[in-house]
Amino acid sequence: MRIGIIALGSRGDVQPYVALGKGLKQAGYEVVLLTHDPYQRLVLGEGLEFFAIGGNPHTIVDQVMNDARVGEKPNEFDFLRKLVPLIKPLLHEIVTRCWQGCQGADALVLNALGIVVGVPIAQKREIPAFPAYLQPMTPTREFPALSFPAVPNWLAPVRPSYDLLSAEFLDWMRWQFYRSMGKVTHQLLGTPMSSPIRQLQEHQTPIFYGYSASFVPRPADWPDYCHITGYWFLDSPFDWQPPADLQAFLQAGIPPVYIGFGSMGSGDAHHLTQLVVRALALSGQRGILLTGWGALKQEQLPEFVFAIDEVPHDWLFPLTAVVVHHGGAGTTGAGLRAGLPTIIVPFISDQPFWGEQVYQRGVGPRPIRQKQLSAEALAEAITTAINDQGMRERAAALGEKIRAENGIGNAVRLIQHYLH
Repeated sequence: MRIGIIALGSRGDVQPYVALGKGLKQAGYEVVLLTHDPYQRLVLGEGLEFFAIGGNPHTIVDQVMNDARVGEKPNEFDFLRKLVPLIKPLLHEIVTRCWQGCQGADALVLNALGIVVGVPIAQKREIPAFPAYLQPMTPTREFPALSFPAVPNWLAPVRPSYDLLSAEFLDWMRWQFYRSMGKVTHQLLGTPMSSPIRQLQEHQTPIFYGYSASFVPRPADWPDYCHITGYWFLDSPFDWQPPADLQAFLQAGIPPVYIGFGSMGSGDAHHLTQLVVRALALSGQRGILLTGWGALKQEQLPEFVFAIDEVPHDWLFPLTAVVVHHGGAGTTGAGLRAGLPTIIVPFISDQPFWGEQVYQRGVGPRPIRQKQLSAEALAEAITTAINDQGMRERAAALGEKIRAENGIGNAVRLIQHYLH
């Protein structure tokens, strides 16, 4: 049996599906991963078949994020408004290529963006399609939808209703964003012009969630077809070796603080880099900066700070004292898995949600929204994460639980169950 995985978005949106694809391949399935050209090496390097669908998310996200500035409050809906005109010229190619790449597939697995094209393709070809998400998307009365603030305590009686309505409103907003791709899909395939989110809900399609229920427990009001499997981690090759200068830095002093913001830029990488360096100096800590797509810069740095473009989280995080990042689902999971206190500086999307979950479960300080980000605020959070023994113990205990889970194995068994 051949399974197609459609994963659109940044590397953080794609990498977990490479891990899931490896698990499916090991279980005996043929797997093709349909994604953007920059991830060809990643996919092929893990032994999976790659099918290019066009589009470069690096360029798109950079264009949107460069409009922001440090100190500006991120706005999810403004982000989507700016994103739509940038991706419109690419939609025809993406939909066409996805249709071509799915021709031999017997079933599809779709990430959050992939459902827009994947659900109609599955309908057209009369094959099953399973949404597989990295963050909770199913409406619940237990917490608000992604990007929505929590209700203050004085409004507690209306909290369940608010939480449920926020999810329904977010589903509507997602469809407004998806509509452009839906139109192209409708024109090319002749499929109905309707929200794939609603279609999945109406058909009670099984949904797989790639995060840990030890971190965010399963809501009691979720339907039975929603499954939290555990994280889908893609570990570094067993023979991976760090650069000599990184190894020397790690051995030269106390465990450093990791700081990286992935694809989330601020519009001024120099300013943001100087801010985090000053925070490290104020807190008396050493630091490793992951420059990623350029949110931070490899510029002249003091000797207590080391910068590097890329390094596997599963290798690096256990050697650090605290992780500071933007709150992407994958980076959040990697830090929690390492049993470390986490400091989240959320920019957009699901990042504020993960930051709030980290704080509520006592495994990290309160998230620092971009509007409040300063060297002093970050230094205070780092100092708390270093010195709060209760926080460190809770983080270590959660890390043990996550390491004991087999998220990929659980997801593969569920997919097998629903296919056979």
